[in-house]
Amino acid sequence: MNVQNFLKLNSPLILDGGFATELQRVHNKELSSHLWSAAYLVKDPQAIHDVHLSYLRAGVDIITTCSYQATISGFMQCGFSNDQAISFMQKSVSLATEARDQFWTEYQKQSNDISRIKPLIALSFGPFGATLLNGSEYSGDYGPDITISHLKDFHRERIKIFYPKLADIDLIAFETIPSFQEVDAICSVLREEKFSVPCWISFSCKNDSLNCHGETLIESIKLCCTIDSIVAIGINCTKPKYAENLVNFIRNEMDLLGDTDRFIVCYPDAGCEWDESKKDWDSNTGLSAEEFGNCAILWAKRSRFKIIIGGCCKTTPEYTSNVRERVFEHLEKFADKL
Repeated sequence: MNVQNFLKLNSPLILDGGFATELQRVHNKELSSHLWSAAYLVKDPQAIHDVHLSYLRAGVDIITTCSYQATISGFMQCGFSNDQAISFMQKSVSLATEARDQFWTEYQKQSNDISRIKPLIALSFGPFGATLLNGSEYSGDYGPDITISHLKDFHRERIKIFYPKLADIDLIAFETIPSFQEVDAICSVLREEKFSVPCWISFSCKNDSLNCHGETLIESIKLCCTIDSIVAIGINCTKPKYAENLVNFIRNEMDLLGDTDRFIVCYPDAGCEWDESKKDWDSNTGLSAEEFGNCAILWAKRSRFKIIIGGCCKTTPEYTSNVRERVFEHLEKFADKL
């Protein structure tokens, strides 16, 4: 899919939910290695395939590859060669494609609904900080030695690993980006490489007005709107209580720039609090799937239904089903008022 065709889509697009936390919940996977969920590209690719399939069956239009924290250096720290690392990283696309194609064959046999698009594959890229394993992906505090040049090299090199797989990739998701500096680095690479694959950039935010580095979003939004290949701008890995105001702000800023064609992208976490003492999520906190689906109505309305919408950490296929049902139910009501 090219940029122009993507922007012509006129319906909300449902995105998958938490991937690593779903590997934990359903497949009892441990996630403490340098590679996080990408370790299972080696250890248990069938589990990755099965998580993709569960989200597809729950109603998603876009699945993200299991590559958020996958890097050559991460695989090499686990004892693999450079060539093996590249092969494993590219395998994340193959697994997503195989799951999508299996689902689509099933779906076409079982459903007469011709309105649903064949699900898209989004290549997932996390921020530089995700490779440091020190929590800096949630602050953007990478230290004085990490310059924009370092960040550009990091993102450029990782993109190039997937050049042989571009025919199988519909979108690239630059996710959980915590600072303007890293947004600047990504936009510079996309501009310099004259990149034509549709991309989105989603910021991680500490509240309803600032990114995790403590900066307003205005400059990041303005910069993203200068890059033709960026088809959606928004937030992820952010508490859902902040999402409505953030979506509203981003949509309004894009409108002020005369940029009404791009999508909003919004996929907060489930609202669970992190228990540092246990190094795990507090299961007594967070929104239920039904509550999350009700919130999604507000996010979709604030975007005027030009939105890629889903969930992040601790959301599950049940959350996905609720989001799809609630958003499309209210889309019909919204359309009646036009």
